[in-house]
Amino acid sequence: MQVLRRLLQAVDAGDTCVLATVAGVTGSAPRKVGTRLVVSARGVRRGTVGGGEVEAAALANAAEMLAGRDAGRTLEIATNCGGVVTLMLEKFSPQRRLLVVGAGHVGKAVARAGAHAGYRVTLAAPARPEPLPDAATVECVAASDPTVLEAWEGPERTQVVVATGDAEADGAWAVAALLRPFAGIGVVGSRNKAAAIRHTAAGAGVLPDRINALRCPVGLDLGAVTPEEIAVSIMAEVIRLDRTGEVPETWRRASRG
Repeated sequence: MQVLRRLLQAVDAGDTCVLATVAGVTGSAPRKVGTRLVVSARGVRRGTVGGGEVEAAALANAAEMLAGRDAGRTLEIATNCGGVVTLMLEKFSPQRRLLVVGAGHVGKAVARAGAHAGYRVTLAAPARPEPLPDAATVECVAASDPTVLEAWEGPERTQVVVATGDAEADGAWAVAALLRPFAGIGVVGSRNKAAAIRHTAAGAGVLPDRINALRCPVGLDLGAVTPEEIAVSIMAEVIRLDRTGEVPETWRRASRG
């Protein structure tokens, strides 16, 4: 129970962990079924699956999973004492976050779609938005100054979607987000707006690779028209980025301007 408690504490604190569990034993093995080991991305380790070759395999595979996108593995490991141990490895990550800047029709639709997709959503606007009746978990906050992003907790697991409806404000929020290690930054707008934001970002000292990560216009090319359709296209792109780390350019939304 202490191993599982440590796992929950670590994930709640924003750490990513791999839990290794002895799921089966044939013959002689150092540990019985149900024995657990948890390894975190921050280097915390609790428990054991038996030491020796079994522990070494668990640690090596956990390191690979923490560095990649693999969510689970099952290993069959022959022990030096003549048995076989089946290990089940599972990765647990903190809840994904979504910050939507702008509480117009599109912003609210994106916040709803994000909440329904399982994200922890914050909807920000200069005047605190009214709670969304059909998405009660969305946190609604008043924020008019992009400097609030400097103190944002867990930017590396937060996607940002900017949809203020004001070109100057969109640019200010996008550049502020690009200066921080957010998981992704998307802006509702045209390719002309994207060019202006990239120019401003370069002047602010944002590195080229980071500038190129800006997604504007944000969303997949679904032919979306209504706010709800646009929200679906945006969240589809966000989910694709979170799950695979890339979005093919041919899938992206087109813009005439």
